[in-house]
Amino acid sequence: MSNPMKDRLKTDFQTIKTEGGTRTSRIREIIQTAAAQTLTELKEGATEIRSTASQSVSSVAQTLNDSESSEAPKSVFNSLRTRLMVQLLNLDTKLSIQYGDAFGTRVRDRYSTIKQRFGLFQTWYNNTKANAETVGSTPIEQKQAEIALKAAEQGTIVARKEQQIRQQVKELISAAVSKR
Repeated sequence: MSNPMKDRLKTDFQTIKTEGGTRTSRIREIIQTAAAQTLTELKEGATEIRSTASQSVSSVAQTLNDSESSEAPKSVFNSLRTRLMVQLLNLDTKLSIQYGDAFGTRVRDRYSTIKQRFGLFQTWYNNTKANAETVGSTPIEQKQAEIALKAAEQGTIVARKEQQIRQQVKELISAAVSKR
């Protein structure tokens, strides 16, 4: 004789299992679609930036070829910088609009956080670069000197240990020979 409670629990469990599998499939599809859209946007953005950079470089080369003035390089680089900044702002606006509307507050907040962290990194980088130019050595050179100093210290420690081990081996050998 079957137990009705047991049968009902078994049926409910199967229903939950089926619904869970369906939800998992839908979530997987949503994530895959979002990832595909993100990659597409990144590719389009990279293409736009590459195109703008190419045009800017061509424009710089043309201007440098056309001009003999010492002020020409400054104006060309300012022009190049302005063009790139405009392109980056356009891309930023496009991403904010698309991902802000499509995915809601959570994604918009993440995007804002990433932008803020990138800004902080940029500020840190510029400060570090300015300090390195003032001091006369780059952070890489400073780190290399630090590592060289640590390596020398470790080499000294290893040499001492080697001497201690050799002394212990000599003592052990002497003790073994004297016992015979």
